Amino acid sequence: MKPRLTIIGLGRLGTSIGLALKKTSAELEIVGHDKDRQAIGAAQKAGAVDKGEWNLYNACEGAGLIVLAMPLAGVLENINLLKDDVAPGVIVTDTASVKMPVLEAARVFKPGVHFIGGNPVFRPASDGTMPSGEAQTPSADLFQNAVYCLTPSVTTEPDAVQVLTGFVSMLGAKPLFLDAMEHDGLAAGAQHLATVMEATLLKTITASSGWRELNKFAGAELYQATELAGGEPASTAQLLLTQRVPLQSWIDTYTQTLRELKALLAQDDVAALEKWLSAAQQARALWLNNQVGTAEPTTDYSELRSGALRMFIGGLATRFGGEKKK
Repeated sequence: MKPRLTIIGLGRLGTSIGLALKKTSAELEIVGHDKDRQAIGAAQKAGAVDKGEWNLYNACEGAGLIVLAMPLAGVLENINLLKDDVAPGVIVTDTASVKMPVLEAARVFKPGVHFIGGNPVFRPASDGTMPSGEAQTPSADLFQNAVYCLTPSVTTEPDAVQVLTGFVSMLGAKPLFLDAMEHDGLAAGAQHLATVMEATLLKTITASSGWRELNKFAGAELYQATELAGGEPASTAQLLLTQRVPLQSWIDTYTQTLRELKALLAQDDVAALEKWLSAAQQARALWLNNQVGTAEPTTDYSELRSGALRMFIGGLATRFGGEKKK
């Protein structure tokens, strides 16, 4: 029998994982689960999963790797639902953008279950465009050259880490190993502050007494600048509260930057304002061209991926059905 991988959550991310794995022609059975039967049907129709299963426990039966492809609230909910049913030897991972609360929650799994946190980060190209599929359409190429954060604990079995490394490489992403606390501190500024800023902008504009008239001018600019604010409120609130300590510090810093801009506007100094904007634009250009700080050595990931298939399938096969085979 083929080793089995189960994807819980068949939205854009989960379906793209299935499509990316299918693109490798790996000898692997992919089972998909979602609360939404239409999502299951769409994933099957797209060819992302071999089998769709509406029952969560049936979907996970016999899987060597379970991927929780969903935001934080869903990850925590499914960990709690599966805590007594995942067999020792099975590897569980997630895609939530915060890791400390997930690793804490994963302690409820039985001894021998290997949980490794994950967070794919989709970086824009140098021309400012995002990877194919970054909008809402699932894509087998979504993970190409993405940075895929992995946060194993100090007690995680090395073989399990190797399996997840192969999994990430097969998707087309670059694995980045981090301590969970370090990950969350960095994500607060680089990812979650943007959600705070967009929600604040949307709240400021729509709560204005002039929103009825402002609405007539609200077009692509406002849409693009508030897209993150359209996330599911319960999950977003849970995420922001989890990151409340670093976010409060970042909000203070952001507020100070706004004060600087306000002062420049009050000075009515064109040259000073141009200098301020140019500095921001130059920083953005360095980021887009991957020139921030010390340049990383160029790595030929195509060579690494050539061996990832054997590493991943071989490691997963030993865990088929639960206990690692001797």
